[in-house]
Amino acid sequence: MIRRIAPVVVLAAAILGPAGAARAATLQTNAACYLEKQTMQVAGTGFSAQDPITLTGPQIFASGAADGTGGFLTAVAAPLLGTISPATKTFTVTAAGGTSGASASVDVQVATFTFGTSSGVKAPSAKRTWSFSGFLQKPGAAIYGHFRHGGKTYANYRFGVPKAPCGTLSRNAPGIPVRQVPAGRWTVQVDFEKSYDKRADPRVTSSTSVFTTLR
Repeated sequence: MIRRIAPVVVLAAAILGPAGAARAATLQTNAACYLEKQTMQVAGTGFSAQDPITLTGPQIFASGAADGTGGFLTAVAAPLLGTISPATKTFTVTAAGGTSGASASVDVQVATFTFGTSSGVKAPSAKRTWSFSGFLQKPGAAIYGHFRHGGKTYANYRFGVPKAPCGTLSRNAPGIPVRQVPAGRWTVQVDFEKSYDKRADPRVTSSTSVFTTLR
């Protein structure tokens, strides 16, 4: 349900205009990009006092009433993208006033928090295209991959700094950046730490198997 906000908050978020001028409805969020299912705060201004408000968007619905100044603040979950691959998508959220007839919209971006590599059978150390999305928790910090086999860390590889606002990055890099790659199961943990830490937060982990082939 939409929660009311204090007039002082509404006034701080309002667009200022000439005294006595009509105020258009506005809608804004507290971030430019969100992870799937992350809580989004949506604030509206410029509606009528006690206006019945309906908030809609892809996988988004909330309803309630504006406060005495025509403003509201509510929290909804960011939509799912329907993919497990690195991706971002723009969604439009709209608020409509049932009494005033006023409406306002805002575009928000949503990202999956994951990474992936291009497909194809290659040597373990051959370069692939690495893709990342949703690494937005530490702006300006670089992404690292920690390559482990048999309980040992063989490499801590710096991929680079993801781009705002959705923490995205694409980089050509070795599949496993190790000269001699033992056969067996390998895991790679991707996070913002320069060295491996099993408690790193946030982190994403994947695994692959290396096979010995006969020539």
